[in-house]
Amino acid sequence: MLNKAPVGNNGLMKSNFKIFNVMGIDIELHISFILFVLLFLILDVSFLVILLVLFASITLHELSHSIIGKLNGINVKKIVLLPIGGMAAMDEVQIKPYSEFKMAIAGPLFNFLLCTLIALATQLFGLPFLLGWADWNAAVGGAITVPLATTLWSSTFWLNWLLGTFNLFVPAIPLDGGRVFRSALAMVTDYVNATRIATTVSTVITFFLFIYALFTYNILLLVISIFVYLGAVSELEYALSNKLLAHFPLKRIVRANYLVLKPATKLDKAIEEMIKSRSLVVFTTIGKHMELVSLYDIRHVPKSKWKNTSLKEIANRVRAAEVTDSVTAVMHSMMRNGLEAMPVISEEELAGVVFRDDINRVFEILKVSNP
Repeated sequence: MLNKAPVGNNGLMKSNFKIFNVMGIDIELHISFILFVLLFLILDVSFLVILLVLFASITLHELSHSIIGKLNGINVKKIVLLPIGGMAAMDEVQIKPYSEFKMAIAGPLFNFLLCTLIALATQLFGLPFLLGWADWNAAVGGAITVPLATTLWSSTFWLNWLLGTFNLFVPAIPLDGGRVFRSALAMVTDYVNATRIATTVSTVITFFLFIYALFTYNILLLVISIFVYLGAVSELEYALSNKLLAHFPLKRIVRANYLVLKPATKLDKAIEEMIKSRSLVVFTTIGKHMELVSLYDIRHVPKSKWKNTSLKEIANRVRAAEVTDSVTAVMHSMMRNGLEAMPVISEEELAGVVFRDDINRVFEILKVSNP
């Protein structure tokens, strides 16, 4: 699964933990993935081998998407691993349908290729390590005991088979099958309409998955259906935001009320000045690279520590946006960097500040006025 963060998503990118970098792409774990692993380890520590195989398989699946993306000129900054796949942060705000098709199918193809290589190696070299589906399920459930090599080899085969099959053959966006479906629709209609159709199909599919999971007491499938539904809704919001905000002038939402205070200013004093000037942002450095602190940043510091915490300690060092930049590009830059506000310059002079909340408000208004 290859997903993108939409407008309005304020927390998803903040709950990640970077683990390593591959080919310039940061690999991060979302907190839900960590909780997912901990839950299974609490239930049975013997799941550790299977979870390690799952982690490696999802990572390679997502890297396959990203490598094809890079070959198509799309700069992937990071991959955030979730229990059902990954979310990529990209520079591109719009992907051409055929490029999306190639990116979407790359992940499952890697899984199926790996399964094929394992099956061939088993046959060619007479390896006794590959269990059938029923025996593997019995081994996972603890009904039978098998050697570690058998568990590792069989889990690699079957987990990749499951990842590839579920992602490709369930046509629910943001799963790869849903992306293949959406990219095919986008070749005959506009991107937003294609996303809307794909989202509707996804909603129907996840509804039946949810009902089935309830009646069969399948907690994992229940969680997956919720994740997929939320991902589908987010995809539609993302596509709509790109369309509606594409030609909206950034200068119309730039605020000119901001403060400039010394970096050593304590937060309690900064709050007093912000109240006086009715400003939501304080600059501690102005220039090519600026440092700013928003009310959002201060709010995350306990009030008991305001007297001893300076603006410098929580300031965000950011590159300013140009007043001629698109609103969508600015929004995605803010989301990637976890910013609630960004300085805007005009002819190398500070013009003001743009806030993520203001962009979201404009987006909601445009949605109503452009049904």
